Amino acid sequence: MRPKVSILVGSGFSIPEGLPSVRQLNQRLSKIDESEILIHTDQTAMFLNGQNDPNRWSRRDERIFLQEFLEFYNAEILKKTEEFHYETFYDYYSGYLSNRENKETIEDFYKSFNDKHFKEADNYRDCYNRISDFNRSFNQLLASQLHKKQYFEDVSTLNYPPYDPFIGFLKDLLKTNDVKFHTLNHDLFFDWIGKNHSDLWQHFTDGYQLEGSPFYGTVSYDFNNGTDNKVHKTYYVKLERYTDKFDKPLSLFKLHGSIFNTIVYTPQPDQQRIRLKDNYAISQFYMETPDPQTGEPKLEYLLDEVAPDFLSGTTNKTRFYTGDPYYKNLFKHFENNLSESELLVVIGYGFNDGGINEYLEKYFLARGKHMVIIDPYKPKSDLIEKYSATYIPKGVTQVTYQEYMELIPAELNPINE
Repeated sequence: MRPKVSILVGSGFSIPEGLPSVRQLNQRLSKIDESEILIHTDQTAMFLNGQNDPNRWSRRDERIFLQEFLEFYNAEILKKTEEFHYETFYDYYSGYLSNRENKETIEDFYKSFNDKHFKEADNYRDCYNRISDFNRSFNQLLASQLHKKQYFEDVSTLNYPPYDPFIGFLKDLLKTNDVKFHTLNHDLFFDWIGKNHSDLWQHFTDGYQLEGSPFYGTVSYDFNNGTDNKVHKTYYVKLERYTDKFDKPLSLFKLHGSIFNTIVYTPQPDQQRIRLKDNYAISQFYMETPDPQTGEPKLEYLLDEVAPDFLSGTTNKTRFYTGDPYYKNLFKHFENNLSESELLVVIGYGFNDGGINEYLEKYFLARGKHMVIIDPYKPKSDLIEKYSATYIPKGVTQVTYQEYMELIPAELNPINE
């Protein structure tokens, strides 16, 4: 059996790629004017970056609620010494959805919102559903900040500066080791690198599989045949489903979920909650099933949760580590990978997640194993000194290939083979 090396990355890993930092996300999401967003009839929300919205009256009440609920939180709930943090904010309102926490303040705002905008008109959304609508749209707007167009393109790459030293490190490490890559990020950066880099794709798995999948999505496209006449076509594309199969040397574990994960529900009576990997411009989801009368295959429409499946909130997300079956299983992988690895490299993680820190200590550090931390700003954590971790005051793209290779113990280093 090949030795294992674990890698854990946080938001700092993706910042050189041009994806926003937590601070930038907080600034963008703390104040959203209803005029700058669209909430489509299919319940998908997006920022209007120059696009035209032909029907501004559609879901106008949801857009105004989103704007004013944020304004209320900043003005009435945050203390004057506090700054907006989207995960703390998520804890505030998601607690109401799960067990009616903060009931009084949220329902007081809901009442004032109704009095202001509806008066004698019929308000068909109660407080719970208003906050549910808000949660769906807010998560979609957050997700929209965490990807680039290229992540949806089927192209391969031979190099990817300034990450080439790190990718070269992975390439050589994979010659003799299995690499367990854990990320706390929702973005699609490493998903794309793992699947498209010429030195990594053949080693890469993320637990999703296309082969044998009975799930499909529809994609619509307008073709221009060289004349002024456009041809509108809709296609069915097969979608990857989560199989929990990590059978290649480079395994990606997205511990907090992904903006690309979608939950669908299979038909009754044996309804199941299935995670699929979304594809670009998917509008509806289907499952191929045998017709109960003829036995012939047919496509059956599936309900989906619309908002992407990822964890947020400083305290809310830790409930899923051992509660939700999908995340519980992911964290079992995390536990096993840490226990079986001889080296742990941590990049761009600030050690602010108590649940993650507990796993690091219990299943790796307390067993006398060595951790290396790469971050331009030294995280404030007792684990660093307590377990004599190696700290490198650089970002992921500032460490040279030679410096990466020097991190590997002699018995794991492919150079010594």
